[in-house]
Amino acid sequence: MGTFDDLQIGDRFTSPSRVITAEDIDALVCVGGYTHPLFTDPTFLAGTPFGSTPMPGEGALHIMGGLVEQTDRFDGTVLALGGFESVSFHTPVVAGDDVHVEVEVLAKDEKRTVRVMTMRWTLHNARGNECVVAVSTMLFTAEAKG
Repeated sequence: MGTFDDLQIGDRFTSPSRVITAEDIDALVCVGGYTHPLFTDPTFLAGTPFGSTPMPGEGALHIMGGLVEQTDRFDGTVLALGGFESVSFHTPVVAGDDVHVEVEVLAKDEKRTVRVMTMRWTLHNARGNECVVAVSTMLFTAEAKG
């Protein structure tokens, strides 16, 4: 576990891995209401360099958030995801990809009642490709909840 005070600038840790399935991608496309032919039309998809239906970028961020939570590096002092300062997509996430997130603590702001930690989340596939890089902010309480 790690409270705001336990985690230091420069700390790095890795999430568990997860294999992305076609059902995962289909569910995220459905729940998100995506209508772009990249996600819905096999004929259109065949004319792209993707080869198979990619996961929507926002879906990859969703998976990243869950994997970061599964690191067990956070406790009851975490309130919420505060936002993303930047997000870049480098390699599509497709069915069969075994992905994990590498996390690095970049900054801490202790001057507010709600404390803010900035982290870089990098989603990698098993081939070593960077799929997504996001700089996130997490909100923490001032003290651990008992």
